[in-house]
Amino acid sequence: MRRVSRGLLQSAMARLATPLGEDELGRSAMVFAPHPDDETLGCGGTILQKRRAGAEMQLVFMTDGAASNPGLSSGAEMRMTRHREALEAVELLGLEPARVSWLDFADGELLLWRAEAVMRVSRLLHLHRPEQILLPYAWREHADHVATHSIVYEAIGRVGLAATLLEYPVWSWRHWPTIGRSGSWRKVHAVLAGCRATACGLRFLRELRTSVAVQDVLTRKRAALERHVSQMRRRDGDPRWRTLGDIDQGEFLACLFQDYEYYRRVELRR
Repeated sequence: MRRVSRGLLQSAMARLATPLGEDELGRSAMVFAPHPDDETLGCGGTILQKRRAGAEMQLVFMTDGAASNPGLSSGAEMRMTRHREALEAVELLGLEPARVSWLDFADGELLLWRAEAVMRVSRLLHLHRPEQILLPYAWREHADHVATHSIVYEAIGRVGLAATLLEYPVWSWRHWPTIGRSGSWRKVHAVLAGCRATACGLRFLRELRTSVAVQDVLTRKRAALERHVSQMRRRDGDPRWRTLGDIDQGEFLACLFQDYEYYRRVELRR
């Protein structure tokens, strides 16, 4: 039942979404990633396609990613590790270090630094004035993703920028039928809550109506994600070390490696 429902949802999304045109792929863009790895998970294929089309791009990491696997690594060590991994990953996505900005707010606490974050994002938008902005979709997302969404919108308003906004989902994929209901009660409850909130994916059909075909760059997107070693492999084989592959028995990652990346598109005009 779930497999059929998931297939129908994926087919409907691919059929209803409007592809981002070749001319739009070539437009300048700024990508906002709440944490190192979100750039690859949410829109890595699109970054690759846009760079292939010759687009000028900038990438902004909002937090330092240091809260990953707390208690198993110090914050300072994890911060350095994730910086290094991110630069290796984005190189595979076609972005040089000079195109990357680090705001380095505390992982998990971005909302506490909202005022400063809005000011710093405003400066970057004013400096580069991108035609497109890729940022997290806010519905049922991690708190830092929601905060990034809100901060970027406020900064755009301050700058008075006219741009196309492309909002990419990451954690909001975790709902039935894209994710199963097996596991702990806490996980089952979260999946079912996501199902109710998205009307079993119907919200995605209404809102994620822009797509980018990424079939031919999925291998490179996977290679880029593998460079985020601390997120993909257990350190020294420690079973306590949680990886992205552990989430939903791998079904979460599968959602982010479909043939298309989907976006909620918003046109902001002055």
